[in-house]
Amino acid sequence: MVIGHTKESLEALARRIGATNVDDVLRFLGGADFAENAQTKIRDQLIFGGKPAVKGAKSGIVRVGPVARFAGGTAAKNILRAVPGLSTALVGLDVADIVAGPDSLGNKGMDAVAMGIGGTLGAAGGPLGIAAGAGLGKMASDATQFLFGGGKSAEQRKLEEAIKLLQQRGLV
Repeated sequence: MVIGHTKESLEALARRIGATNVDDVLRFLGGADFAENAQTKIRDQLIFGGKPAVKGAKSGIVRVGPVARFAGGTAAKNILRAVPGLSTALVGLDVADIVAGPDSLGNKGMDAVAMGIGGTLGAAGGPLGIAAGAGLGKMASDATQFLFGGGKSAEQRKLEEAIKLLQQRGLV
């Protein structure tokens, strides 16, 4: 067992990733499948979720309220279609921060490991789960570095060191 996954489930995931083509990636980024599935699940929970969807409604009677109508509408579908592309773009920005950011090699390594662990944990949720897990891993790594680094970024620490040096030399 490796962090919540069996060897077989990781091998199946690797096969699925290996069978992915450009068409699959573009379909994922377009978000139509995600939006349709999410919209159906949201509407089902609002309308048929076991409890009345509208205050005062009796069980067994389906009364569609404004929230359920919005969830089934075109605006909600368009918003949901943007989710996969945005999550992937944010992970891309996190990777760019690791590669080109001003942090030390140790911080970059910690960020990369945290993103890898987060992506692995999110793998059960498919591509969107991987992206969300990697993003959350990077966020947790940055928060840890912020807390244990005295609550200051690398730039803030360098600036304070430069000011101290200038003060020691009587220039400030």
